[in-house]
Amino acid sequence: MIGPALRKSVIRQLDKMVLFTMNRRMPPSFQQSYQAAPTLEEVLAETAVDAHKTAIYTLTAPGEHTVWLNGRTGPIACRVRVHLALDPQAPLLLYHHGISEIPYDSSWERIFLQGDSFPAHAVCVQAPYHANIVDPFRLGFASVESVYQMFAGSLRLMQAVQNQFEAQGAAFTVLSGVSWGGITSLLYAGLWPRVRAVAPMFASPNLAQVLWDTADLFARPIPLTRDELDALLDFTPYYAQYPPARIFPLLGEDDLFFRLEHHGAIADLENLVIVPDSHISGMWRLEPLRAQLRRALNWSAAHPC
Repeated sequence: MIGPALRKSVIRQLDKMVLFTMNRRMPPSFQQSYQAAPTLEEVLAETAVDAHKTAIYTLTAPGEHTVWLNGRTGPIACRVRVHLALDPQAPLLLYHHGISEIPYDSSWERIFLQGDSFPAHAVCVQAPYHANIVDPFRLGFASVESVYQMFAGSLRLMQAVQNQFEAQGAAFTVLSGVSWGGITSLLYAGLWPRVRAVAPMFASPNLAQVLWDTADLFARPIPLTRDELDALLDFTPYYAQYPPARIFPLLGEDDLFFRLEHHGAIADLENLVIVPDSHISGMWRLEPLRAQLRRALNWSAAHPC
């Protein structure tokens, strides 16, 4: 039987191996692009669902649907996968995957389609540049602007899904996501606080800290000051616009992506759940994730806006 110390070492090494691969896939152009970067608000303002190429009404139908976006970088095709509850007026549980998660709905399937069902419509959205395992970094991290475009595309897609479901009678909306998807969910909640609750898992709004910690782990120089990187990719100001009582975060005790010592302080301690896992291992222990989602749903049902 594996002991606690050996298990901790193994799961932390798993995180380190994945981070090493991601670190090697980071294009040099990303670090050279920050001075010419637009703001996230500018990219978001120029991103919209293409209503001529997208059948918006299908977003509340079961199955997988293609959604076309128009962005600063041109047309972008994304997907939405829908699993309906029996009750049309059930809440919407809108989920976002992690960075470079291929297929994009793999963690969503494990959480929502295996084991006990949730009393909610479960919908998974695909971020831009996630059609294959290469593009999330080759295209998504080509520049700071392209990072913003990944976020902006997901945000517009999530907005369209929420609008459609609530127009069809969904009681309320709860957001969730793992890793990159958790950041995206927090951004959405801060920008459009009409969602009832958000449950970011293995995530925080501070992407700058993740990049800084990863560079430090592998001794990779960053040609930006800490303040410059924070100004670009620390999304805590958006997070701060959403009521902390409505945030249900889950963090890993041994997570090397979102290190507990650097990200734990931003969470409302009353709702924060800490699991004895790393970033990667924690995504395969499903019951703590499901329990946190049920907690967010139950709280939302008992606390109408």
